[in-house]
Amino acid sequence: MHFTADINAREDQLWDLILNHLDPSVLKDVSSATSSFFRTADGLECSVRKKNGELIAQCYSESDRNGKRRWSCELI
Repeated sequence: MHFTADINAREDQLWDLILNHLDPSVLKDVSSATSSFFRTADGLECSVRKKNGELIAQCYSESDRNGKRRWSCELI
């Protein structure tokens, strides 16, 4: 899944976008308490996890040509 977000988007806005783009079959298992955002040399990433800490998806962002961030999420 892919989506574009403003370069200055807050984590809560990004979290909402991630949830809106996740497959409904995994959405019921997502836990905001165990999921996390973290900074990397290339930008911001998010690990989407279940309540037990099991990884559901890995999301990462990269700059696009329009001054925004293109997010890609891969289901595990």
